[in-house]
Amino acid sequence: MANELKYEWSFALRVEHWVRVIAIAILVFTGFYIHWPFISGGAESAVMSWMRFFHSMAAYALVLGLVVRVYMALNSAFDRDWKDFSITKNLKDLPDMLGYYLFVKDTHKDYRKYNPLQAFAYLFIAALIIFTTFTGAALYKGYAFGFINAQESFRWVNTMLGGESYTRIWHFLSMWAFLIFVGVHLYMSLLQTVVNKDKTFMSIFTGYKLKKTS
Repeated sequence: MANELKYEWSFALRVEHWVRVIAIAILVFTGFYIHWPFISGGAESAVMSWMRFFHSMAAYALVLGLVVRVYMALNSAFDRDWKDFSITKNLKDLPDMLGYYLFVKDTHKDYRKYNPLQAFAYLFIAALIIFTTFTGAALYKGYAFGFINAQESFRWVNTMLGGESYTRIWHFLSMWAFLIFVGVHLYMSLLQTVVNKDKTFMSIFTGYKLKKTS
């Protein structure tokens, strides 16, 4: 069985991926600063203002990236991949993938683009983006998009979570969920590249991945 290069990720998908990566990096850095300002002195207030500004801009980019990704999943001429995220189908195939990752099985089925665990992980990240956006908006003292009073419009989030202090905690924990996902995602990508020698890691730069052919 030979391998051949297959165009796996379109240019639009790769751009969306890297916009999301940059947005998360900015959100984490600025979020840490907002939570614990580590620059003291006369410039502290100015730095905090800039950190809040970049935090908001990165949040907009992250949400826009999710909207674009959902649109591409439903309408992309390159690859409408919404069926790959079918919950019922992936639940059915989940034991196959878990058995492989738990070293119970030596092989697993061939999946089109995402195996069941990947599909569920990406659905989780989509839900996490929405949750983080809502909690962040509930904490934001200003106008989102220039006309939406964030705290007034998202006051229900604070009520549901038990108050603003709890919303702040959940917002902070969501950042750690992003960091854990990024670490696992990077590890699995490198592992698959080394084990399967399929250029998985480089494919998000080039778009091409090695696929087995009969």
